[in-house]
Amino acid sequence: MTTPSANVTLPEGVSLRRVAQVLRDAWEVGSHQWTDTPLQLREGRRPAPPAPVPEDAMELFRLLAERRVGYLLVGGLAMLTYVQGRNTKDINLLLSLAALEKMPELEIRDRQDFFMRAQFRSVRVDLLLTTHPLFKTVEERFATKHRFAELEVPATTVEGLIVLKLFALPSLYRQLDWDRVYVYESDIKILLAQFKPRVQPLFELLEPHILASDLKELREIVVEAQQRIARAEHDAGE
Repeated sequence: MTTPSANVTLPEGVSLRRVAQVLRDAWEVGSHQWTDTPLQLREGRRPAPPAPVPEDAMELFRLLAERRVGYLLVGGLAMLTYVQGRNTKDINLLLSLAALEKMPELEIRDRQDFFMRAQFRSVRVDLLLTTHPLFKTVEERFATKHRFAELEVPATTVEGLIVLKLFALPSLYRQLDWDRVYVYESDIKILLAQFKPRVQPLFELLEPHILASDLKELREIVVEAQQRIARAEHDAGE
């Protein structure tokens, strides 16, 4: 298990209210606040999503703990337990279908293969399902605990985060979803720089689940990042 950095946005012992504030901050700078964008001028302004209510985010984690739901916190909030970083507008959970049945309050809005988009009151929740064998492996091998003031939250390790972000990148490339591509690549590089995890075992886990050409490209991205990190550290040490 990787030891978290001291410079985190969600450090050990912080209140779950800080999670709620992260979600609120992301909402306040979201694209629905922009005016006269090309998309709005072409298609008209869409209704703004409701602002997340702090008590709703806290209640979600309280119910998960109370009902002993097996899950892992992943995504942007999990990143913020390790590093200082960006806001994130939703909560990402990795869990099984059996675990999901214990949370009927999660209103499923959309499902695509091993992913679900859900709503818990005012809070958006994205779900990764362990029916995908790679997600199941992350659940089994890359789980830790993050202690908040109110309760402990099961969360993924640095290695688990890297695996999930590497797995997502090829799909994001094909969708031309450049905003998320840049965020995910940046997240991976930050984790590599701060924690220096062994990456070869992670690529071995990914190999059965992505195309060989995609795996080759991902290796090149990681190797280049490691080389730049090494050069920067060498120059700083001179």
